[in-house]
This record gives sequence, C-alpha cells and structure tokens, in this order.
Amino acid sequence: MTVDETLENYVPLSQSPVWDLLRSYYDILGVDAWAPGRVPDYVTTNPFIARAYAKVIRGFLEDFGQGRSARARREPHYIVELGAGPGRFSHGFLRHFFSHEELKVTRRQHIVYVMTDVCEANIEFWRQHPQLKPFVDQGVLDFAYFDVLKDDPIRLLISGRKITPGGLSNPLAVIANYVIDSLPHDFYTVRDNRLFERRVCHRIETDSDDIAKIVRATRFDYHEQPTTADIYEHEDWNRLLEKYRKMTGELHISLPVGGFRMIDRLQQLTTGPMFLLSGDFGVSDLLALSELPPRKVPTNGTFNLHVNYHAISQYVERKKGQFLAPGHAKSSLEMAGVLMNRGRRKARHLTYQFDIHIRDFGPDEYFMLKKIAEENFAGLSLPQCLALLRMSYGDIKMFRGCAETLRKTLPMAGALQKQSIVEALKKVDEAYYRGDSALDPAIPIILLMLEAGDVEGALDVVDRNRQFLEATTEGTLLAAEILWLAGRAGDARDPLKNLLRREPGHREAQVLLDRIADNAEASGTA
Repeated sequence: MTVDETLENYVPLSQSPVWDLLRSYYDILGVDAWAPGRVPDYVTTNPFIARAYAKVIRGFLEDFGQGRSARARREPHYIVELGAGPGRFSHGFLRHFFSHEELKVTRRQHIVYVMTDVCEANIEFWRQHPQLKPFVDQGVLDFAYFDVLKDDPIRLLISGRKITPGGLSNPLAVIANYVIDSLPHDFYTVRDNRLFERRVCHRIETDSDDIAKIVRATRFDYHEQPTTADIYEHEDWNRLLEKYRKMTGELHISLPVGGFRMIDRLQQLTTGPMFLLSGDFGVSDLLALSELPPRKVPTNGTFNLHVNYHAISQYVERKKGQFLAPGHAKSSLEMAGVLMNRGRRKARHLTYQFDIHIRDFGPDEYFMLKKIAEENFAGLSLPQCLALLRMSYGDIKMFRGCAETLRKTLPMAGALQKQSIVEALKKVDEAYYRGDSALDPAIPIILLMLEAGDVEGALDVVDRNRQFLEATTEGTLLAAEILWLAGRAGDARDPLKNLLRREPGHREAQVLLDRIADNAEASGTA
C-alpha cells in the first residue's frame, strides 16, 4: 500500500502524480481500457451523437469555408479528433460525414479527418482496423500522435504532412469528447468572498502491479487552505479566479487549467478560425455550478473530472472567442462549442446546426430516451421497435433491446414490415464498429434476415463481416452455410477447414464440410 498523507504532500490537483498514473492506465491498456466494465463511452460514441456532431462541424465549414490565399486552397480542411480511443465515434462520424447522401448536398471541399491519441497502441489498432481502411483509401482519414499539453508538431502518419503552430491557414475543427475531464484541474472553494485552495493527497490501497487495480484502489484526501487569486503565471486564469472570489455565498469549483492550455494550443495551430466541439460530464451554467458540493476526484474505475464549462466560457470570452452551450439542464452529458479567430464573419450555419442537433434534441436527450426504452423493451410492439431503430440510426443498444420483439413478430409481419425490418437490420450492421469483446450483432442480424426471407441481404452481411464472423465457431458455421446456399461452395470450405484445424473433430463443421463435398460431387463441380 502506498500512503502519502503528510500535510506537505497535499498539492494542487494539477500537480498531483495521478495525472501520470492516468496516462499510464491508457498507455498500458490501449483499446482494452474501453472494454465492457471499464471506461464507459456509449454516450459519446453512439450513432446519434456521431451524426449530430457531423452536422455541427459541417455548419462550421459552411460558414468559414476555405481561406482565400493560394496556400489555403492547396491545404486540406482538417477535422481533428482528440483522444479517439478505440475509434468507435470516429467510425460513426466518418460514415455520416462522408456518406454519398451527405456529399450530394454539400459543397465540394478537401476535408481530412485526423484521429489522434496519446497511446501508440490505439493508433496501431486504427491502422489495422478493416472498418477504417476504406476511409484511408479514399484519402479522407489520417492518424497522428497528439498530446495537447505539449508543443510538439503533429505528424500525420498517412500523408506524411506535419502540422505546426501557425502552419494551417484553413479553418480547423476539433472534437474532444471525454478529453477535458482527463486533463489537469485545480479545486477551489469560495466562502464569504474568501478563496480557499482545495489541495489533494492520494493513497493507493493495493499492492498489485495491475494498472487497472491500482487506479481503482486510488483514494484521495483533501485539505483547504486560504489563498489569493494571483497564484498562476497566466493572468487570465488569475482574473477568472478573482471573479469567482467576488461572488456571494459559498461556491465549490474546479478550474480546468488543462482545458485552458488545450484551447490555447489548438487556437495556435491555424491562422484561420478554430472550432472546438466538446462533450463531458459537467456544467456550463452558473446556477448549476453554484449548487455543486465540494469538488472531489471521482474514483469509479478511472479519474474523470466534472468539467466546469462555465469557467471555459469565461476564459473563451476573455480571449474574444464565442462560446456555444445548450442553455438548459443536462443529465448525463454537457456539450459546448468554442469558436476562436472568427474575425468579422458570422457563425450562422454553425449556431443553427448547434441549436438543432445539440440544444433542442441532442445526444443527452437521446441518452435519456434510450434509458426510457431500456425500461420498456419487453413490452414494445414491432412498430415501436422499428421507430427506435430508425430514430437511433442503427444503435446497437436499441437493436439488442428490440431483438426479441423482432424475432417473435417476424413470422406474422406483413411484406412491407419485413422489408422495413431488413432495412433497419442493415443500418445496425453498417453502424456497428468492432472494437471490443462485446457480442457481435452480425449473427442475430443474419438469422433475422433469413427469417424475413432475405437471403441476399444475409449474404451481404456475411461478406461485410467475414473476418469477424470467422473468428468464432458459431460465426464460422453460419457464414459457411450461407455461402454454400448462395452457390459459393469454394468460399464456404476454407473457413470450415480453418475451424477444424483450430478445433479438430468438431462435429458440425465436419458434417457441413462433408455435405458440401457430397453436393459438389453429385453436381459434378467438385
């Protein structure tokens, strides 16, 4: 057990060693950090939020377009995602933003999406992922290592380009979901116009060498001490602290100093406008901020700080930027937009898309709808399930909740209903990103398609997911049978032979392989 609780070891949270511990957690686990039961990410990776963000970013690019200089016309517009993790959100965003339907109604621009992370293992995972490869082949996807708290150049791994401060002249869009909460913060309390620094001391209540167990076993103690509002080298930070100090009553705040540094770093990358779209658990309204209890570091498997978006809004406005927020209470996810370097141009399309897709009915509202649906899945009718699947743009959680209803109602469904079911199933399969050990939906999707009488649709799902299906025994058997029924006996034999090498004597595989051979011999196509 590591104990560190002498008074001199209480430090500002931003200077605590726990930030290095958090970095080690992601470095060591790689994409496994997002395995079921670890870091939750559904609310920021589902198809609904990916589509909503794509609409907002498109609005930004419509407003600010391409720079007028010859240099601007030569360089791409970059959309940079910070902390892309396993790539689930990226895949959903790319599918919508670069879809044929979307490109038909938007002006032609050279846009490149850049997935970034501080974990090399995650980047290597993306480079090998078959669902990301088509976007790389189209020239619209690149990868990079990017630490927003350092000034190192961003080296794009596919194109070989290098992005340095001031190196871009076109508008830069940035996406940061669950990023600011993992950057350094400091805690403060204001009481009767007096400012107190809330310092922390951590202890690790395990002797294990397992990084996940170490993070789970880390506990914090707190000590408040009076301070003045001039403790930072950054005058804007001090002025913000002083503004909080002058507020009446008692106030408990976190100061997202890592988030401030991130915004400065991103703004410096381009001489044109920079727009940051961020989602985190936090608040942007002073009323909500004033109701918070003393700030603590959550210990729920990792360290994810509650983000003070109100402080970010004040910081952005001091730097002549524009801050966008929903303006009403959020329950699970606060989203905010930060627009810097906009010049004299108006952000009309951006604010319109933000209002529609974030403020009016956004990812937080969708998440609440999903929770309501989860409480009622067992009693839903077929039309209700189809509506949820369409509304969610093929969300895997909606599908899993509706799968039993689809299975039970398919035999009695009419022709048009069956057609609607098949279309919904296709969207679920296309939207699902294979990035963890969760049960792959391809098998139940194929079985439902067969029940609906759509053998061709089932074959399309098999072809799209053969690599993933053939990684399991059940998937191999199902894929081989459908390939054989479609007249592709040669394609069906190889996965069965591979399965028998993995599992010698597997009865079902051998029986199916023998049936294929007998059929080929009888038809003279052996």
